[in-house]
Amino acid sequence: NQGRLRRLHKLRDERRTEAKVIGGARMEIGLGAKSGKIVLEAKHISKSYGKVIFHDFSTRINRGDRVGIIGPNGAGKTTLLGALLGKIPIDEGVIKIGTNLKTLFIDQKREELFPSVTVREFLTGGSSNQVDVRGNPKHVAGYIKEFLFDAEQLGSPISSLSGGEQNRLLLAKAFLKPANLIILDEPTNDLDMETLDLLEGLLADFEGTVLLISHDRDFLDRLVTQTLVFDGEGEIEEHAGGYT
Repeated sequence: NQGRLRRLHKLRDERRTEAKVIGGARMEIGLGAKSGKIVLEAKHISKSYGKVIFHDFSTRINRGDRVGIIGPNGAGKTTLLGALLGKIPIDEGVIKIGTNLKTLFIDQKREELFPSVTVREFLTGGSSNQVDVRGNPKHVAGYIKEFLFDAEQLGSPISSLSGGEQNRLLLAKAFLKPANLIILDEPTNDLDMETLDLLEGLLADFEGTVLLISHDRDFLDRLVTQTLVFDGEGEIEEHAGGYT
């Protein structure tokens, strides 16, 4: 989608320009999200678990940024996420969490799907024909079409769905929740190409802030405005743009 690609390159250029500004006003990416301008800010933070996970790291994540986090397995990527969100205590430094954040987590731990529950029941919580999509009512048949389902599948038990369809159903349930910050920890593991393309489209059109841990280089290149890179020795470098 060339329109999405142009928007992504524009965001990267803005981030690259912003990174060069020292002591001046930082650019705001006005995407209409309802969080504060500064979503997360870390100043000289450090964390060790016997070995150094990260040391003297500083960053500022603004509303609308899409941040990729990459590095070797066990380097501390998930620990950094937890620290930035105030869920894991740090040894040194200061973390500021922005105002009015509504956070959606999508990670490797898939929500349990009960085989006998129907698609309609799973999404609506009962036999209703409507879902509340981020505060707005919508007919469930129209909503599931956005996730590549046919309306006829509403009455089907989850056990009848393929693995890819079950993953898309979980995404459909997750994206019902209002959010202006999406956290993704290795979200592309075990996803088929159809579901991967769907997730990429959802994130490309999302008007909030995204933090993404992934080893999928192409996925990062298509989505993120900046990348935090663990070197495995406790240092984190920040770069404008994706993996490439």
